[in-house]
Amino acid sequence: MTLFIRTTLLLLIALSFYGCAPKDRIITDKPLDQIDPSALDGTELLDPTETAGKYMELAALSSGADRNRHLLRAAEILLLQKQFDLAEQQLSSLNLELLGREESIDYNLLQAEIELSRGDARFALKLLNISKILSTEKQIRLMRLRARAFLDAGYPLESAKTRVQMDKLLTDQFDQELNHQAIWEALSLLPKTSLQQLSSAPLNADFLGWVELAKIAKRGQVDWQHLQDGIYSWRKEYPEHPAAKIFIKEFGDKQIELIEQPKHIAILLPLNGKYAQVAAAIRDGIMSSYYQHPDKSFQPKISFIDTSDNQAAIWNYYKKASDQGADFIIGPFLKSAVDILARAEEINIPTLTLNYASTQFKTSEKLFQFGLLPEDEARQSAEMAFRQAHTHAAVLVPEGPWGERLRNAFQLRFEELGGIVVSTQTYTPNKNDFKKPIQNMLNIKQSYSRYRSIQNVMRTKMKFTPYRRQDVGMIFMAATPKDARQLKPQFKFHYAGEIPVYATSHAFTGQLNKQADRDIDDLNFLDMPWILNAPTKPKQSLINYWPEQQRYTRFFALGVDAYNLIPFLGRLQGKSYERFSGQTGNLYLDPFNRIHRELLSAQFIRGIPTLIDINTLPVNLTIDKTQAIQQPIN
Repeated sequence: MTLFIRTTLLLLIALSFYGCAPKDRIITDKPLDQIDPSALDGTELLDPTETAGKYMELAALSSGADRNRHLLRAAEILLLQKQFDLAEQQLSSLNLELLGREESIDYNLLQAEIELSRGDARFALKLLNISKILSTEKQIRLMRLRARAFLDAGYPLESAKTRVQMDKLLTDQFDQELNHQAIWEALSLLPKTSLQQLSSAPLNADFLGWVELAKIAKRGQVDWQHLQDGIYSWRKEYPEHPAAKIFIKEFGDKQIELIEQPKHIAILLPLNGKYAQVAAAIRDGIMSSYYQHPDKSFQPKISFIDTSDNQAAIWNYYKKASDQGADFIIGPFLKSAVDILARAEEINIPTLTLNYASTQFKTSEKLFQFGLLPEDEARQSAEMAFRQAHTHAAVLVPEGPWGERLRNAFQLRFEELGGIVVSTQTYTPNKNDFKKPIQNMLNIKQSYSRYRSIQNVMRTKMKFTPYRRQDVGMIFMAATPKDARQLKPQFKFHYAGEIPVYATSHAFTGQLNKQADRDIDDLNFLDMPWILNAPTKPKQSLINYWPEQQRYTRFFALGVDAYNLIPFLGRLQGKSYERFSGQTGNLYLDPFNRIHRELLSAQFIRGIPTLIDINTLPVNLTIDKTQAIQQPIN
């Protein structure tokens, strides 16, 4: 084949690749390596003189270091066009042995971006572990990618810290504004309790200013007057803060946009019958928030409609609320009634249910589902354990649908993160002896069987210590307080006392009992701010005026949040990063209008539940790839 024909074919191939690029383009003269693809919203930025095809052609006609350089540039342009597979093809064609120091850095940056596109943020962070001295442009690019990777991996605090450091390197005002918004979005993901912990830690002035502003915004979610007063005080305290130049000017308006205040709220609860006590706790929580709401201008009319146990008639109750002039509905509480509403094509009145439909699917835009979903806690237990570097888990849950739901939720999330569930076992609740399920979970029964076999052969007594399986790094336990207090000591008896144990809030009564809970010392668990934080005004009201409701304290908190959450639903629906810092957890909305809770991490120490400080939590970058593409540059 002549050189002319070969060159022509290569050019045609290159042009065919170029023709696959998206059609929407913006021409820019800004260096491509200074553009953050995450800020482009799918729009492609191209240097008018450069195409990926051009560099792919040059690479085909080159060899050695020149070929590597052209392939890297082609991959960079393809990434800006979001053609990730083609970009990886170029990187896979590189001769890694010929990469120089700068090219090795470029390679890791490009490969990290490809991993981010695949959703493997932890592997991207491995690739971005670069400690060499870089030019300002490359340092910005590295930090921008690290911030994105931290956020995608579930570490918003580390993402915000990285962006605050990067902010000092930015000189372009538009880049600074984008970065400030990204800092804000990362901090918005943190609950009020975590922000309070951060503000007590040694922080640099810029980051502390951001944290204090986020605390003002969290409190302002309910106390709107505090928002305005807080902004005024913050500007006096941090006059030279980067956010004081532009960001703060629109901050107050942005925080109250999408806020709606209904004038008449109808509440559908089974106030008589089987669920009367639970319903009463929810009702009292709602009324506690109503009377203690800091904004006295927000005082809608409240109507209670008793649904009792006749949930099949939910449309009758819904129509009654409508006829009374309600422009917002809280309830119903029972799942069967929520199922009926969820199947409706149209809900005319915005409705916040107090439970979830049996199946997850897209419902009316005006129907919001809220409750104390146990699966949320199981998933977060997996995240908590994995973050603390545990990658091999054993699971012990009670027999029945509830235990199965928690096991499935934990295992699915743990394996998504890269962990391995090596053993699962069920137990019969409300027993005093859990010997068999624990032995089965830890393979101790097999150890005894081996001992008996050897003893039969040797025909003599031998000293024997049972041997449990060694691939269990942690145990996830789903249990009520009574069962948890029995199970935890028996782990120690069965040679697993040193294995960390994780549980959901169901292992704790919610009331301090140091003597009884010494049996679950060192237990890691999750619970709502209502339980773990110092008493708030609504909680003090419960203690003072409704002491009989202590048994249902978490449902009281559900009522508190159901009322306070109403004006904030529009923000949750309109902004994916937004969180409502409530008493039942850090609340967010999924695409199906289901509200999920992010809870606080705690551990029992001397029988007392103790919050885990967010500042002490490690970052686990464990990856499950058998072959790394390239070792991180050190």
